[in-house]
Amino acid sequence: MAGAHYLADPRLRAAAEKFPVELVLKCRTVYQLVRLNKLGLVPQKIGERAREILERECPRELVELVAPTVD
Repeated sequence: MAGAHYLADPRLRAAAEKFPVELVLKCRTVYQLVRLNKLGLVPQKIGERAREILERECPRELVELVAPTVD
């Protein structure tokens, strides 16, 4: 996939080879917001919306790939 070789994290690179890069970035971002919400670092309303997006738009395989990626 074009541009995928610029992703340093190997799991992000693998995800970008299987899914559109825009979806990879979106799902990783909302996953991170859900995590931050669980830690009390993001407002509840944002955390709830992120969780909805994650469940509705992000395939489980993709979430499993991007979840352990490094910041």
